[in-house]
Amino acid sequence: MDLADLGAIADRERASRKDFRIRCCGAASCLWSGSKTVLDGLEAAVAAAGLVHRVQVCEVGCMRLCCEGPLVQVDPYGTFYQRVVPAETASIVAALDGVTTADAHQGDPSQSFFARQQAIVLENSGLVEPDRIESYIEADGYQGLYEVLREMKPGEVVEEVTRSGLRGRGGAGYPTGVKWGMIAKQAAHRKFVVCNADEGDPGAFMDRSVLESDPHRVLEGMAIAAFAVVAGPGNN
Repeated sequence: MDLADLGAIADRERASRKDFRIRCCGAASCLWSGSKTVLDGLEAAVAAAGLVHRVQVCEVGCMRLCCEGPLVQVDPYGTFYQRVVPAETASIVAALDGVTTADAHQGDPSQSFFARQQAIVLENSGLVEPDRIESYIEADGYQGLYEVLREMKPGEVVEEVTRSGLRGRGGAGYPTGVKWGMIAKQAAHRKFVVCNADEGDPGAFMDRSVLESDPHRVLEGMAIAAFAVVAGPGNN
């Protein structure tokens, strides 16, 4: 697959967009609050209203205001609903054209809770569909991996990561470039890149949020790391 192939997939995704896109949070906290029944209710309401050709209902990752879940947001308006229950889904669909107002409680997506955040690792969270690689590619996913594989050498990747100042997300904040550099210098016959997905600290969901909301970003990062440290069989 080359850059043109990635672009073609992204273009197809954009071309397939319908007039409205209803995003329902399917991350752990919202799921626990009943978001699966809300998602089912939204899909049923769209079908009952005969709007399947105009409305796309999709399950996305964490939309960040976990205490107010289940969360639903409507594009392109940006209308944000919180604490949604299945009984409110029909009114959300009915309100798409602005003729009526949804019974569901509207939140404010521009409130200070959101405005004061700068999403970096989680910039795609709540926007991409975690179980669809095409959704990630539309958000420019895997272009970084393409550039690394086609235009860089392993040592150059390590140098760039070191210069970036990227650090681990644990308490130590260990510099990623230093870690990759040490592993790259090892003359082991085989090297492996392993994803530690364990949430060792109770209530610390920083890893879970990435893994369940933007898993392809993790996979892309692992692939870049594997290239940088020359992981795989027969590295001698």
